[in-house]
Amino acid sequence: MGVQLPSLAALAVLAVFAQTGIWVDGGNLGWPFGVWLVLGAVIASAFVRRVGLWTVAPAPPVVFVVVAAGDAAWRRQSTGQPFWGNSKEFAADAVPWFVNGFPWLAASVGAAVVVALVRTVSGGKRKCRSSSTATAADG
Repeated sequence: MGVQLPSLAALAVLAVFAQTGIWVDGGNLGWPFGVWLVLGAVIASAFVRRVGLWTVAPAPPVVFVVVAAGDAAWRRQSTGQPFWGNSKEFAADAVPWFVNGFPWLAASVGAAVVVALVRTVSGGKRKCRSSSTATAADG
């Protein structure tokens, strides 16, 4: 079957692709970011073990929130500003990222779900590697 990643490793791959997209795009969240995010979602969904497939497919928004918050904190620290004093300051920094990133989040979830559906339909009779129970095809 090839390489199969555990769920957390696939989420880490997705996070690396999301962060790479942010670096390549310079924090603007334009099409270079979108390409990296969609590509990361497709690769993570393609290589995750079947048991973790439906955990990884809808994960791009959650991974993006974590990566965006970490990146915003890094930018504040590197410019010498103190960390957020209240939730309004955090929202002022974070909301533009989420608004600009939403179309790419929707595209990445859609692409990952398509990969998950193709994997489910094409290989529905195979046994999960991490499962100890027999499938119908095993007898």
